Amino acid sequence: MSPVLEDVVELNKTAEQVVANMLAAEVAEKIFYTDQRVGKVYPNLISPNAFDKKLVAIVVLGYPERVGVWSYTLLRQSRVSESSMEPYFREFARHEFGLVAIDPNFFGPDVEGDSFIYQLERVVADIAHDKKIGFIGFSMGGKILVEFLEQHCRLIDRVAGLVLIDPTLPNRLTFANIRRLLDNDTLLIASQGEVQSPGEIASVLLQIPRISFPGLHGEMPNKALEEIINFYEKRIP
Repeated sequence: MSPVLEDVVELNKTAEQVVANMLAAEVAEKIFYTDQRVGKVYPNLISPNAFDKKLVAIVVLGYPERVGVWSYTLLRQSRVSESSMEPYFREFARHEFGLVAIDPNFFGPDVEGDSFIYQLERVVADIAHDKKIGFIGFSMGGKILVEFLEQHCRLIDRVAGLVLIDPTLPNRLTFANIRRLLDNDTLLIASQGEVQSPGEIASVLLQIPRISFPGLHGEMPNKALEEIINFYEKRIP
């Protein structure tokens, strides 16, 4: 086994332990779907009774992270608490918001993003039409959400808001179908700890303002949590 693979295996084990701790604390629970393309069952992580809440937010992580943690970079530095998604599950539940975190890398790293899109479609199909949907994308997850919503623009009327956390966007980007969402109901978070951070570049590409926090890319999700909760509270009566 190569050293790189051994590293990823250890990181995945750490992510699984973080999830196990959340399940034991009843902060989150697993929901199982079947990937009809390969005939295999995979789990996503949800807050208790997530689909019954007035807002159901779907979190899309980056690559190659597994659900439960935001950043393998932080895990490599043994900064598990800073990478853990547990604060999100606690805060969203406290504010009566549902949270669903998809695990697109469950069967293996998804470089192209096909599993991201597939799993997004499956979760959206389970959300009742009278519920508002929130989308939260970090790193590559932000890119996936921009592409997903551009392709599924009929969803826009159901979207309470889009949160992009240091999204890694390509230079060539199509977003005409979601222009109104970007202008009126998008929160863009950028890191200040890097030269030309992904969030700063995204602000230029999407032509929308950003809120910046000092720190590295992987630190942004938990640093921005209070802003994200406030953002959704203003959009849900």
